[in-house]
Amino acid sequence: MSKIKYKLNKTNSIKEIIEKEKNKDQKILKKGFRLHYIILPVALIIIDQLTKYFISNNLEIGEKIIVIPGIFNIQYIINKGAALGILNDMTLFLIIISIFMIIFIIFIAIKEKKSGNTIVPELIIIGGAFGNLIDRLFLSGQVRDFLEVPFFAVMNFADWFVSLGIFLFVIKILFYSKKEIKNE
Repeated sequence: MSKIKYKLNKTNSIKEIIEKEKNKDQKILKKGFRLHYIILPVALIIIDQLTKYFISNNLEIGEKIIVIPGIFNIQYIINKGAALGILNDMTLFLIIISIFMIIFIIFIAIKEKKSGNTIVPELIIIGGAFGNLIDRLFLSGQVRDFLEVPFFAVMNFADWFVSLGIFLFVIKILFYSKKEIKNE
């Protein structure tokens, strides 16, 4: 609680002064928490964009660096579609879908926050989705991918963030559902 700097007079009771201070502290905390909701997605976007920038400036398209043979490589490719190359050359559709999905996840996050639930999974999804949306908007619909799992796909950090966020969201829903069933 912040320092109380009030003079007592006939109209102010100590209880009123303490309540005013509590309300001020709660407003400050709410503003701080709102800032956290922005920091996580922005940090993820920065990580994604910086790594894409580094790779695109240091590797040629198609160039590969074997990190762990048969398990993990760095290979710079350009993806003109969605995950695993599906919906190739459907840039406008992918941009519109990305924007709608980001808005949808924001609404879910707002609802979850009002319910008192964590919104970290949603914030991770939003950060990842924005990372790839930035590429699509500024690179003629192309997305820079470079994290290769040879038996699966070539992805980027934004893809990994979206995947991690979805995984955590499913875990949250499963955990929350079990909690509700126990309460009933």
